[in-house]
Amino acid sequence: MNALPKFTLVMPTMDSDEKNSHEIPTVHDLDDEILIAKLIEQVLEGYPRAEQWRQWREALEERLDKLLELKAKGIVEYPDIDQRIEELKCYIAVLREEEIITEFVEQQVRMIVGKAKLERVMGESLDEV
Repeated sequence: MNALPKFTLVMPTMDSDEKNSHEIPTVHDLDDEILIAKLIEQVLEGYPRAEQWRQWREALEERLDKLLELKAKGIVEYPDIDQRIEELKCYIAVLREEEIITEFVEQQVRMIVGKAKLERVMGESLDEV
């Protein structure tokens, strides 16, 4: 992910029966983790979630640790081990950055949903207060 995804938050579509019962999700719907997960997926536009970035980063960190350990013991698994170590460090840095950015995006979606829920409960816009 080279740039932040767009922050257009669109509620998931509802079938015709749901539309007839209520146009706007209820306060209960805003509590629903499934709805929040769908909104996050929509905002991320197909990019991985922060958890996935973290798992990839941790896997590379484990590989880096093993290479560093082998190098320290004098076991050269690859002729270009120093280059591989530097590449892994770069990949890890990129994955860490993507993880942080994506976590921020996910938190923003949760904040927006929480704000909408609070506004609905209070019956007023928090921007006006």
